[in-house]
Amino acid sequence: MSNAKVVFDSIKNKWVGVIGTRIVVRSASKDYVERKLQETGVNLEVVSDKPKVQFSVTERFGFINQFVTLVSLKKLNSFILTGSGGLGKTYSVIEGLKKSGKKEDKDFVVIRGYSTAKALYRNLFENNGKVIIFDDADSVHKDAVGANILKAALGSEDRRMISWNSERAESDDLPSRFQFTGRVIFISNLSQDQFPQAIISRSMKVDLTLNTEEKVERIIEVFKSIKAEVTVKDEVLTFIKKYADEASDLNIRSALAVLKLRQDIGTNWERLALYNFVG
Repeated sequence: MSNAKVVFDSIKNKWVGVIGTRIVVRSASKDYVERKLQETGVNLEVVSDKPKVQFSVTERFGFINQFVTLVSLKKLNSFILTGSGGLGKTYSVIEGLKKSGKKEDKDFVVIRGYSTAKALYRNLFENNGKVIIFDDADSVHKDAVGANILKAALGSEDRRMISWNSERAESDDLPSRFQFTGRVIFISNLSQDQFPQAIISRSMKVDLTLNTEEKVERIIEVFKSIKAEVTVKDEVLTFIKKYADEASDLNIRSALAVLKLRQDIGTNWERLALYNFVG
């Protein structure tokens, strides 16, 4: 009889079931991988444990609120929020700023999408003094020039001076150098090790890379504040717990899509929801 083992792939954040040298199953759920291996009749020889989680999902979302408040009070120059998509990272940051009395465009701006180093320099200059949120705008730090600009912007010096020393056109309205007084928040689905070390070392950080059980925990927490019939929400949460391991993309958005189908269709909703949920 073949031997098998379960190991954790920290790069893809998945449990992996291996028979010999062949990978036969991957999942965010360790129990699911073990169960699938056992169904093949193998002996589980080795089970490698994932490092124990020290902080709950709810606690980490609480840390987000605390760090965002510190940014709004100008106690922090930079905050990095990384992890699983669709679980409310951006919402938590923006709501935290609003609760601190900050208004969008006046006190903070959200930058999304691709950005060149020159566009980054312009955004920092034109929004100087504000909280600048780079939301899934990872090109700003992946580019070496952009990373160096951010390194200067996030420094701990009393005067954070940023320079742009390239050749300048006569029509260029940007200064070659200015003092940056703003704050920066990065929101990304990337892992923290994909950020330049110079930015990581200048920032406070919260990682929300969640396994299946933690994602379900977060969905349950969010559902508490959703206005819907209690029995309907309970049915949907039962559905999500049942099929969480098979979900193609388990997050708040996919859970809300199931809730909408349940509300719109009423009876006989499960098969259609399942098709969408695991497809």
